Amino acid sequence: MDFDSFLTSPRWEILQIIAEKPSSPIEIAEKLNTTVSYASQQLKLLDAAGLLIKEKTGAAEKGKPRTLFGLSGELVYLSVLMKKNSIKKLIHLDEHHKRILKIWLSVDFSLHYYIEKLFWKLEEDIEDIKGIFIDNSDCKVIIVSEDKKLKSKIESFVEKLDKKIQCQFVSESGFKKFPRNLISLYDPENILEVLKGGTYRDV
Repeated sequence: MDFDSFLTSPRWEILQIIAEKPSSPIEIAEKLNTTVSYASQQLKLLDAAGLLIKEKTGAAEKGKPRTLFGLSGELVYLSVLMKKNSIKKLIHLDEHHKRILKIWLSVDFSLHYYIEKLFWKLEEDIEDIKGIFIDNSDCKVIIVSEDKKLKSKIESFVEKLDKKIQCQFVSESGFKKFPRNLISLYDPENILEVLKGGTYRDV
């Protein structure tokens, strides 16, 4: 499939809406300021392309959505232009892919390599960590852990990097004081959502 031509507006806008939460044709039409029939037509095309799943709500009341549309999976469509290597490729995402994409999309490009190195180092002691997040406002890595040995180990590791990155250890209680716009790299217990009751960005 030629995604360049297929995922134009409004189909791309519809996918963005559904990526936030499963939605009905009525909800999508309202957000796009268009008719329900037009939204339904575009949804059929996206469904035929294998990008959507349908979920029956079981609602019988008038005005309540009976069908919600959600994403069938998570993917990235890459356009790569390098010397001796130009390609367009569709990749279905696993947790590794998503983590790398979050780093690439959230911080200064000059820090990508060093944030990645830090994460791989943290993986060695992942059982002692409650969460790893990026504070995009100041390109800081937030690590939720009360392990003092790990803190000392990571601080020493960061000091030896060619490019310095900000890294802060916090307890779960201290984590509550951070802003809501953190980006999750590792959060198995959804502490960003549970502790803060705010916006959880998983993208």
